[in-house]
Amino acid sequence: MSKEGAIREFIEEARKIVGDEFVLTDIEDIYPYAFDAMTAVPHAIPAAVILPGSTEEVSGVVKLANKYKVPIVPRGAGTSLTGAVVPYGNAVVIDLSRMNRVIEINIADEYVIAEAGIRLDDLNAELMKYGFYLPPDPASSSVATLGACIAEDSGGLRGARYGTFRQWVLGLEVVLPTGEVINVGSKCLKHRQGINLVQLFVGHEGLLGIITKAIMRIWPLPEKVVRILVSFPSPEDAARAVAEIKKRRIRPLIMEFLDRKTMDVVESAAGIKLPPGQAMLVIDLEGAPEAMPRYIKIVEEACKACNAVHFEWSDDPVVMEKLYYARRAAYPLSLRTRPKPDCLSEDITVPPSKLPELIKGIYELAKKYKIEHLFVFGHIGDGNVHPQFFVDLSDPEERKRAFEFFKEIMRLAISLGGVVSGEHGIGVIKKEGLVEEYRAKGSEYAIEIIKKIKSVLDPNNILNPGKVV
Repeated sequence: MSKEGAIREFIEEARKIVGDEFVLTDIEDIYPYAFDAMTAVPHAIPAAVILPGSTEEVSGVVKLANKYKVPIVPRGAGTSLTGAVVPYGNAVVIDLSRMNRVIEINIADEYVIAEAGIRLDDLNAELMKYGFYLPPDPASSSVATLGACIAEDSGGLRGARYGTFRQWVLGLEVVLPTGEVINVGSKCLKHRQGINLVQLFVGHEGLLGIITKAIMRIWPLPEKVVRILVSFPSPEDAARAVAEIKKRRIRPLIMEFLDRKTMDVVESAAGIKLPPGQAMLVIDLEGAPEAMPRYIKIVEEACKACNAVHFEWSDDPVVMEKLYYARRAAYPLSLRTRPKPDCLSEDITVPPSKLPELIKGIYELAKKYKIEHLFVFGHIGDGNVHPQFFVDLSDPEERKRAFEFFKEIMRLAISLGGVVSGEHGIGVIKKEGLVEEYRAKGSEYAIEIIKKIKSVLDPNNILNPGKVV
């Protein structure tokens, strides 16, 4: 049977599993699934989009895909920035958005069980009724889904204190590429089950299975939060302040970086007045109310040691929300200005002590490659920086310079003991960078191990083929 014939047979049989209305084939319905949030990645229109409503339906569809050897791509909200969910090769998209229930909230045992398609903000809205939350908060949390965030090991602003999703997953229900359903992990805060299969599926980028449910550890909402805005005469000074604050035994809830160009965009597009200086940090501190004056003083002293030119703080919810918006909106507001048609967003991470070298190196590389429209911001508290720049990829010479700049930033991070991705993942755009990262460690064979794990779980290579390796 031809590939086209196999896809037709697969689609017709899938209709019997999920129902006609949940199999989309009209171009106006499937076109939005042709790309993710990284505009520089080539798009690809899927053969169809299937929206299962249960684990059993996911399993049935995946068994069919394996039978007919039809490539499938699991998808949440499509907010990835690496091409991770683009359905190359005439693949069929499995959209999990119908599977969006909160199944159980257990405060005494500190967990929540929810389906993969629930949006993070919706999940936290339920948890906050009990005074709890799930701390990781990617900037796209209003639309980003739980299963996709686990598959991408997403981070976010609160990663400075609470890490990425990896630290919060207790258990998973996963449909393997052959259609079998497995449950790994548990509701317990501690468990040992031999090789840690839970973590195998965290950050796997849709290569090894489709996450349908998750058991997540939850955490009490902070007793008190204050938000600090501090600016510096140079980006390097702001970067130095990160390590200086950490040296003084302060671990902020949030520590975010914006350079002057990003600050200017936020000011003009959002109507927010920001302080003078060439860079700023937005810092959240959490803890007991009586401890806050001491924490604020320590942070202020650390920032002054790094030449801070402006320091203010607030615990007023309205003021705090404006400052929070200044960082969270950096990406969409820079897109709104769009000085050139195409956007590339980096995601490198280095040890915090290496941040000044990283920041300085990024600007030097921008001059070398004549990148004019560069915005640098990121979750600097855990060493994660997002240089974002705009170019015209239809110009061959500019395209060449843009991708060389993109690669050189990854090489710079590697040279500083860092990694090519902190939270966005590898997808298609960072495959070469991942190889270089392992090569620098003398561990290029790790790529072969990833390929072998993939071949064991997905012998017909139907699940998100062409990504990561």
